[in-house]
Amino acid sequence: MLEALIGILIFSFGTLSLVGLQAQSMRHVNDAQYRGEAAYLAHSIVARMWADDPATLTTRYQAGGAGYASFREMVKSLPGGIDAGNAPEIRVDSGPSASSSLVTVRVFWLLPGELPANRHNYSTTAVLGLNP
Repeated sequence: MLEALIGILIFSFGTLSLVGLQAQSMRHVNDAQYRGEAAYLAHSIVARMWADDPATLTTRYQAGGAGYASFREMVKSLPGGIDAGNAPEIRVDSGPSASSSLVTVRVFWLLPGELPANRHNYSTTAVLGLNP
């Protein structure tokens, strides 16, 4: 009888371990999905900036511009993408030449149930414009 109870105990621990592994794998799958979405959003705004007039990049895409506002709406699809100080960041600086700009885009998100201190981010940098 005692051997049967010990066997059931060992089997129960094994089953609980498998459930824990499954939960962790689902968490990693969700993180990968959101990271892929963040990369897509960041690269799509850079592509949109390539198509715009280089002289208006700063006014259109830094905080307060029309391009930034539309990007902010797209980022709302990520969990915690706008809440708690997780608004996306777009910086437009002077580039390596007089006719180019260095653009940095950062997108933030939180997995469900995470604290704001543990936020995830994706960042990309691109040089837009002519480089004679």
